[in-house]
Amino acid sequence: MNFEIIEHTGDVGIRYFGSTIKELFSNALKGTAFVIGDSGPNCSRSGTQLELQFTDYSDLMVQLIGRIIYSFEVDEILYDSITQFSLEGNSARIGLEGCRVDDNFQYRYILKAPTYHKIEINLEKGYGIQIFDI
Repeated sequence: MNFEIIEHTGDVGIRYFGSTIKELFSNALKGTAFVIGDSGPNCSRSGTQLELQFTDYSDLMVQLIGRIIYSFEVDEILYDSITQFSLEGNSARIGLEGCRVDDNFQYRYILKAPTYHKIEINLEKGYGIQIFDI
């Protein structure tokens, strides 16, 4: 499995795995989508492109997951996969694809936001940790 759920006092988190930075971010996105819920196999897919400025990988992760949660709540799209991932200096271009939320959506957790609490991205050991406010 490319991620696992972490129970945290009053919150929830994920530990995600990968051998490259793109794989770590991709699996963090899949884990985040899983924590939010399940659209089912017959959902209508949609995509978008993000351009983000960041100071370090932790900052980029919090920005990306924050956008995922925002898009889920406002646009009713649960992005669950990365279609493009490129970094140049402190700029990132990330293509996302996900499911439009409909009446069949099954919620697991209602996430408020990603946190910096206990955040970790360890490329050398191939894992990361993200905690969410619920």
